[in-house]
Amino acid sequence: MTLDSKSRQDLGTDLPPDVADAVQNRLNQLRPPVSFETMWQRYQPSDFHNPNGNRPNPKLVRRKRLLVAHAFVLCTVIIMGAWLLSPAVGDALQKSRFIELLYKSTGTSFGNGLEQIEKQNLSIQTNISVTDKDIRLTVADAFYDGIQIVVNYEVEFLKGKKNLTPDDAAVYYKLEIEEAKPTMMWTHVFTITGEHTFVGTTLIDTSVLPEHPRLTMRVERIGSIQGNWNFTIPLSTEKTASLTTKFRPQISGTYFDKHFTVDEIIFTPVSTQLVIKNDDLDHKLFYWIKDDLETQFESGGGQGGNGENRLNFGPTSAINPKPPFITMMINSYQMEAGDWTQRDVFADYTGIFPVVMEGNNGGTIKITGVQFLDDTTVVDYESSDAVNQLPTLTLEDSTGKRIRPNKRPIRVERDKFAYSVQFPRLESGSITHFVNMVEEYKKVPPKPMEVKIPLDWEHITSKPNP
Repeated sequence: MTLDSKSRQDLGTDLPPDVADAVQNRLNQLRPPVSFETMWQRYQPSDFHNPNGNRPNPKLVRRKRLLVAHAFVLCTVIIMGAWLLSPAVGDALQKSRFIELLYKSTGTSFGNGLEQIEKQNLSIQTNISVTDKDIRLTVADAFYDGIQIVVNYEVEFLKGKKNLTPDDAAVYYKLEIEEAKPTMMWTHVFTITGEHTFVGTTLIDTSVLPEHPRLTMRVERIGSIQGNWNFTIPLSTEKTASLTTKFRPQISGTYFDKHFTVDEIIFTPVSTQLVIKNDDLDHKLFYWIKDDLETQFESGGGQGGNGENRLNFGPTSAINPKPPFITMMINSYQMEAGDWTQRDVFADYTGIFPVVMEGNNGGTIKITGVQFLDDTTVVDYESSDAVNQLPTLTLEDSTGKRIRPNKRPIRVERDKFAYSVQFPRLESGSITHFVNMVEEYKKVPPKPMEVKIPLDWEHITSKPNP
């Protein structure tokens, strides 16, 4: 993955105070909550039939830090023109699986909800192409569900450039929403696809946008070449509106001296957004959610400011698309270095199953099978409890190389913590060991507050407009 060098800047530099506060709050929402939840779960003895003992087990500390490292940025943009794309080129790009390439390039950095964009054909073809300095940038499609924006594009060097390097495969840009100045944070992934072509995906979190928003992307540099590849695209929730559900729980409470109200919950095919109003002006509270089966929602950051937090998570699970309630956890605790240790646990791969491995807090991970498919390797496992449902599981080959998943685990059964997780394509004889990372904590964290939020899917409060 190639990152725009400007993505690494200090986000608080030369920004208005309210924008700088929003950025800092975004980073706070990305980091500490997962760290706390991971350690808290490790301390809790539990089994599946004891909901009070189960704690969600994200095991996403490293993953969220990686997401932060992908450098979300704030910027402003100016609008300029673009040319329409020919139908032939547009059809070819529509067949490109941008999200699948994103997963292959970044592994578990992004939640599994994004794959629904291509599975359900939720993006809108844009038919825009811009050429400058013998480089053509073609915008394939754009997705918008009212919570996040995803833009896919291809870059082709028409002359004089072969065998692209990671330095060549980079797009430098700024963003703007017409007639609005929302807080926007984004990251991107670039993947080389040929001797002189690469594709890119830009993922954007934004505050509330006006109806029928238009996104401008000012591209001022591709690789080392300065130029003008600016374009503007309309955004629409046309394809997601009928699949989106909004609840207004209006549940209030107090955590220590902080008052909060669960104002809205929005479910889309790709995302879940929790809107919380509070008086936590110093951003010390952190939030997570799980469903009635103890399945944790993938955390995806969020934004906050002026007494409101918009926290993004993955969608509901396929095995429980309409949970009767979700539970929100709240805490304000952060771990210090040295409060925990990690060690690897190994099990030989023999082709005979099940393989039982040590888990966290006295639990176990039972690997029930491995599928060697044409384009991926799938490992099936069962966890003894909620604490261990998302282990840091890797594979090891004969050279000692660790192979990590390229997607996050997916729960596949309701009555037990059974999951499938995808790894890169491997030959059946290449695996020698399963490796699980066990975490042990020296300091018991405080118990988080839990808030049960009923969801009446038969009497929905409101449906977002397209």
